[in-house]
Amino acid sequence: MKITLSLRCIQLLVVFALSAYSLPAQDIHFSQFGNSPLNLSPGLNGVFGGDLRFVGNYRSQWRGVPVPYTTFSGSIENKFYYDKYRYDRYLTGTLLINYDRQGTLRLSSLQIGIPIGITLPVAENNFLSLAVTPAFGQRAFNNNKWTFDAQFVDCLFNPSAPTLESGSLFSTNLQYFDLAAGLNYHWQAARNRSKVDVGAGLHHINRPNHDFWTNSKDVRLATRLAIYGLAVAQLTNNFDLVLQGQFQRQGAYRELLYGAGVRMLLKPDKYDEVALQVGAGFRQRYSDAVVWNIEAFWRTWSLGFSYDLNVSEFDQATQSRGGPEVSLIYRLYKPKVGPSCPVE
Repeated sequence: MKITLSLRCIQLLVVFALSAYSLPAQDIHFSQFGNSPLNLSPGLNGVFGGDLRFVGNYRSQWRGVPVPYTTFSGSIENKFYYDKYRYDRYLTGTLLINYDRQGTLRLSSLQIGIPIGITLPVAENNFLSLAVTPAFGQRAFNNNKWTFDAQFVDCLFNPSAPTLESGSLFSTNLQYFDLAAGLNYHWQAARNRSKVDVGAGLHHINRPNHDFWTNSKDVRLATRLAIYGLAVAQLTNNFDLVLQGQFQRQGAYRELLYGAGVRMLLKPDKYDEVALQVGAGFRQRYSDAVVWNIEAFWRTWSLGFSYDLNVSEFDQATQSRGGPEVSLIYRLYKPKVGPSCPVE
């Protein structure tokens, strides 16, 4: 009886704690951050081989707690060239949609952004991209299942107990305008597949209001800084080394995620390649997760799958299960007169 009550108490406290934590939730994040470029930095807008790019991401986390986090992201980018016979300088217009739902209160976030970027050559095979993302967002939650700590007595929940909360809620949803900007430097080798991207993104520059309450202090979404490096080094005709790393800071939140992989090209022909990539990474937030990933490439398609293996103290609640993540990318090349775009 004591053991059963203790386990029930712990479970209730974990669920409550995660629900409470979700209210001031940080931005969405993907373990495959290189496959969600516009959520990493607006500066990666238009940094790809081809003329159009479609990107889709899905992430599921902590369903076994049970306080599930579910995230969707999708974008479409289109390049507009200054000169139809020159493809090394262009504008990029994009539509970005993010949706995230968290916790037992189903705290949801919907963002619709319109990234606008410019890419220019600064030297041979060296490019600089600058972009801004004006966005409109909505956040909402369901208060049918919320609870407060004062309603738990000896780890037992009493829904009729007073909440002892003095605040008053004026709405369960809010709308806001958001602004982000980013800068990216891209180097592309002239005669092989090696390339490097380094840059930074600054999100929530205007710090939009996120206050559901009438009598609390002004609550603003903290600015998020993301710094990253993405690299592919051709080792042989059929093997590439892939390196990725990012650092993010948002308020008191810090995240360092880095990893490496090996890409084996079964068919290295440009525009018709077939390749398989395997790798691993580590999220050094609270030393909390090892990320295993695999990615398949076919022509201009790529499909990635990763899984977060929780190794922090929270693994007692999650049983080491973080969650799966899937990415899908498609690049479209239009027929051109003259040389193809050197940005790959």
